[in-house]
Amino acid sequence: MSIEHYNQPQYLEEVLKYCNYVFTIIFVIEALLKLVAFGFHRFFKDRWNQLDVGIVALSIMGITLEELKMKAALPINPTIIRIMRVLRIARVLKLLKMAKGMRALLDTVMQALPQ
Repeated sequence: MSIEHYNQPQYLEEVLKYCNYVFTIIFVIEALLKLVAFGFHRFFKDRWNQLDVGIVALSIMGITLEELKMKAALPINPTIIRIMRVLRIARVLKLLKMAKGMRALLDTVMQALPQ
């Protein structure tokens, strides 16, 4: 995500595209495994799992829109959906139990997202 730049070579675009596919597949598999392990109700009670599902849905939607080349037919720019992939970083931060201040900040962001 942070490698993209203006006038980047075509091979770099292809590598980034396939890396996005790989990570999206990994996230989908992880979400499905957690859904099966916890059950539907218990899985969706946790806000972090809701964030994971949201990130997976946005990633799949972004890939679909890019592949269908529907840029002109949408009221929003698909690049905005790609920017939402930055939320993947929040998945790593949830593992940091020692960063209580950062966790409180992310919990606040999670509560503000529906609005």
